[in-house]
Amino acid sequence: MTSGQQVPATPRLAVLAGTPQLVAAAKALGVDTVFVHDPAEPVPAHAAAADTVLAVDLTDTDALHSALAPLHADRPFGRVLSLTERGLLPAAAVAERLGVPGNSLHTVGLLQDKRRMRELLNARGIAPVRTAAPRGSADLAEFCRTTGGPVILKPAAGTASQAVFRLAGPEAADETWRAFEAAGGTRPVAEEYLDGPEISVETFSHDGTHTVLAVTDKLVGPSFVETGHTLPSTLPAPVLDDVADLVVTFLDAVGLVEGPAHTEVKVTGSGPRVLESHNRIGGDKIRELLRRAYGLDVVRLTAGCPLGLLPPPAGAPLARRGAAIRFLTPPPGTVRRITVPGLGDSTAVVRLDVEVGDRVGPVRRSQDRCGHVIADGADAAEAARLCEELAGRVLIETGE
Repeated sequence: MTSGQQVPATPRLAVLAGTPQLVAAAKALGVDTVFVHDPAEPVPAHAAAADTVLAVDLTDTDALHSALAPLHADRPFGRVLSLTERGLLPAAAVAERLGVPGNSLHTVGLLQDKRRMRELLNARGIAPVRTAAPRGSADLAEFCRTTGGPVILKPAAGTASQAVFRLAGPEAADETWRAFEAAGGTRPVAEEYLDGPEISVETFSHDGTHTVLAVTDKLVGPSFVETGHTLPSTLPAPVLDDVADLVVTFLDAVGLVEGPAHTEVKVTGSGPRVLESHNRIGGDKIRELLRRAYGLDVVRLTAGCPLGLLPPPAGAPLARRGAAIRFLTPPPGTVRRITVPGLGDSTAVVRLDVEVGDRVGPVRRSQDRCGHVIADGADAAEAARLCEELAGRVLIETGE
C-alpha cells in the first residue's frame, strides 16, 4: 500500500438475537460485530465473542434504532442480520430504518405470516391451495364442507409445529377449534389437506438470484412434528426439478434478495405446493446435515457473502455423502433409566435433552422431543439406516 492510501475499513455487522455459529463465523472472517440481545434475559455466553454487546428490547424498533444509529453513523453496518425466528423481523425493521441493504421488512413479514403468504401465492396462481381464515368452529366446519376433505388448522405465525391440527371433516370442527385455542393458537389459517411426501428446500440468495443448496426428505409424526430428516432427497430427479422451479418462483414472488431460506413443501399428486418458508437456515440441525453431506458452511456464507468476503454459490452443489437426523420420542412418563451406546470412532452424535427424573409428555411441538441422533453415510440410504440403528439403541425408559 502506497503512502496516502487509506486502510480499508473492517466490515461491520449488527447481529440481533444471533446464534453462536453466526457470531463465530463473523469473528473468523474478521468482521466487527455488534451483538444485540434481549435485556430481560441473561447475556448469552457467545456474546463474549462479539466486539460490542448491547441490551435492547428486540420488539421496540425505536429503541433498536436509537441504540444502533450512532454506531452506524460512526462506521456503517454492512448488514443487520439474524438467523433466529425472534430476530428476523427486528433485524429487517431496524435495517430499513438505518438504510442498510438486505431483505425488506415487507418480505420478512410475508414469510412470517402464513395467511398473507398464501393469499399472495393464490392471487398470482403459484401452486394455489384452498384456504380460509375461520373466526370460529362454525367457519371451520363450513370450510371443511367446501373442500370436501381433510383440513389443516394452524396459526398464521406459528413455528415448531405448535398448534397444528388435522380434522377429517366438519363433525370434528368444535373439538379441533378447542384444541387449537388450548395449544395457544392465534390468527387461525385453515387449508385443504395436502397429501404426499413432505420435504424442505434449503436455498441461498445473492442479488436476487436463488440457488437450491439441498432438498431434505422429512419424517413427520402424528402431531406434524418432525421426527427425522435425511439428505439429499431420494425423490426422482424430475420431481426435484419441479420443486426447485416452484421454490425459485416463490422466492421471487415474496421478494427475497439475499441470504438463506428454508422452504417446506408438500409433493402432491398435482405437483409441489409450498407450505411455509423462513429467511433463515432450517432448524433441527439441518445446518449440520448440510455440512456433512455437502461440505457447506451456510452460516459462514450468510455472514461473508453480503459483505463481499465470500463468493455466492456458483450453482447447485453435489452431495459428497448422505446425512440424517432422527429425534428421540419415548413414551410419556417419568424418565427412569437412560442408556447410550458407545460410539467408538464413529462420527455420529447422540444428544439427550432429558435426565433421569424428568417428565416426558406427548410430542405436540418440536421442544417436546427428548434428543436426537445424527449420522452420515456413503449416501442418503446408508445415512438413514445407520442413524435409525443407533437411535434404536438409545434407551430412554419411562414409566409412571
